[in-house]
Amino acid sequence: MKEKVPVWAALLIGVCLAAAIMFAVATAAGLLSAPAAEPETKEYSASDKLNEAMKVIDTYFVGDMDEDKAADGAVAGLVDSLGDHWSYYISADEMQAYLNDSENKYDGIGIVIRKNDEGGILITNVYGVSPAATAGVQAGSVIYIVDGTDVTDYTLDEAKSVIAEGIARGRVELTVTEPDGTERIFSLVPGRVEVIPVEYSMMDGDIGYIRIENFKARSGALAIEAVDALRAQGAKALVFDVRNDPGGNLNELLKILDYLLPEGTLFISQTKGGEQVRQYSKASCVEMPMAVLINSESYSAAEFFAAALSEYGWADLVGEKTTGKGYAQTTVGLSDGSAIHISIEEYFTPNGVSLAGTGVTPDLEVPVSDEEFELLYFDLLPAEDDTQLQAAASLLTGQITP
Repeated sequence: MKEKVPVWAALLIGVCLAAAIMFAVATAAGLLSAPAAEPETKEYSASDKLNEAMKVIDTYFVGDMDEDKAADGAVAGLVDSLGDHWSYYISADEMQAYLNDSENKYDGIGIVIRKNDEGGILITNVYGVSPAATAGVQAGSVIYIVDGTDVTDYTLDEAKSVIAEGIARGRVELTVTEPDGTERIFSLVPGRVEVIPVEYSMMDGDIGYIRIENFKARSGALAIEAVDALRAQGAKALVFDVRNDPGGNLNELLKILDYLLPEGTLFISQTKGGEQVRQYSKASCVEMPMAVLINSESYSAAEFFAAALSEYGWADLVGEKTTGKGYAQTTVGLSDGSAIHISIEEYFTPNGVSLAGTGVTPDLEVPVSDEEFELLYFDLLPAEDDTQLQAAASLLTGQITP
C-alpha cells in the first residue's frame, strides 16, 4: 500500500513549489537575478579580495562610482583597521594643508575663536603673521556679523561654517565690537598664516615663563632663544608650559632637550624588527630650577619633554597626568599625492620607560575646574588666576638661591 505523505511534508512541498514558480516569474520579469556561482575554494590574498570586490561593484552596481573616492575610502578603511589611534590616511586634497600645518603655517585669516557667553563669537587670539593681524583685528573683540549674517545666536560650529564659506570665496567681512566698545568692520582676504609655537615672558620673583604650543617647525630654536633671552633678563628659574601641546617633530624635541640636559641618553626608539636606536645629549646644559606644566592634553613630544626633564632630576612636573602616547610616526607618500601617516616605532624615555597607555604623572598634582580648563584652552586665563602656574611658581621660589 502507498504510504501517506504527512501533512507537514505536503505543506512544505507546496511552499517550495510556490517559491520556485514565483522565482521563475520574477526572474523572467527582470526583478531578481539568478544567484551567482559559488567561488572556487582557494586561498587568495587581501589584494585579490579588494580586486574581486571592485569587480562586483563594477559589474552589478546600478549607480555611478567615483573611483578616486572609492580608493580613498578603501585605503582610509585599511589604515583604520589597524586600530592605531595615531595612524591615519591623508588624501591628496588634504596633503598641502597637512604639510603647511607641520610647518606651523596654514592658509586662512589668522584668528582663534570661541562662543561668547554674552552672544556673538569671541576672538581669543590673532596670529602675529596673518591677514587679521595686518588689518588690525584685536584679540578680545566679539564678532556679531559675518558677511551680512547675524551670528549672535549661532553655535561655534555654525559661525565657523559661515566664516569658512567667506574664506572659500576669497574674502570674508567681519563686523566686530572691540574690547573698548568700538564697532568696526574688517574685510579680510585669506592668506598665509604663521603660527609662532613658542612664547615667553618674565614673571614676578625672577621666574621665566616659556610656553611651547607645539613641537613643530622652528619650535626647538625658538625655545632655545626664549631660554637665552629670559636668562639675559635675570631669570633664576624657568617654567615650561606644555599643557594642551599635541607634540610634533622629534628633531625639534631633541634640539631643546640637548640644549637643556647634561650628557646622556635622550631618546630610545625600537623599530618593528626590534632594532633599538639611541639619541644622546652633549655635555653642555642649562642648570637652574625648572618646572614643567602638564595636563591631559599634553601628549607625544610634549609629555616626552616633561618625562625626560623629570628623569634627569632637572625639573618638577606640575599639573595633571598626560595622555600616554608611546609610538612615533612617519608620513609615507603615495603615487597619487596622498599619504599614510603611520606608526613605525615604539619609543622610550631616557630610563627606558614606555609612555604608551600610562602617560606621565606630575610630582605635584594640581587639578583644575572645567571652567578653568576651558579658559586655559582658549588663552583667556590670566596668569594670576592660573592655579597650576601659580603652584609651579611657588615651588620654584623655594628653590631659587638668593
